[in-house]
Amino acid sequence: MKLLFLLALVGGNLMASVAPSMTIPRDASRRYLTDGVFEGGKPIKANLEALRFFNHKQKGFERWVFDFSDATTQTVGSVAPKFQVRYQKASKVENQGQLLTLEPARIIISIKGVIKNQISRSQLEKLPQRSTLVKEVIVYPPIDEGDIAIEMLLKDSYPFYTHQPLNNEGRLVIDLSTQG
Repeated sequence: MKLLFLLALVGGNLMASVAPSMTIPRDASRRYLTDGVFEGGKPIKANLEALRFFNHKQKGFERWVFDFSDATTQTVGSVAPKFQVRYQKASKVENQGQLLTLEPARIIISIKGVIKNQISRSQLEKLPQRSTLVKEVIVYPPIDEGDIAIEMLLKDSYPFYTHQPLNNEGRLVIDLSTQG
């Protein structure tokens, strides 16, 4: 069953790559969107060092940060492998006047060429417990030569903004607006 879901997830990413995608912004302008596909990184091998979470309630957003390191020197923040970030809206239907959610909104991150994934299962379980917007983070096993998929299941539909800081090439930042 998980294999079928993973194939559907990867297949969805392949279909999304045919849809118009945008180069990931390099600044934190916070122009929140409700859908989109963004690509960034370089065609190199790297390590996935950490996933960090920050709740900026006063500023109206949650920040999720993926840190990468050079595969050889393990220098954090210097490089990021090719990646794609896709926001998939919730699948909803109306039934007898009620709006039912079939599948929650999610953010799917596809990363190519990950040599080592340093994110632990316990960390993946703890981070969403602190979040008011993210229900679960799932890291799927490597698909092919270090290509991995990470799925962030959201508790509801929230506008998002993603960027790869110009001054920190090895970081992927995803902001979720609490003003959903």
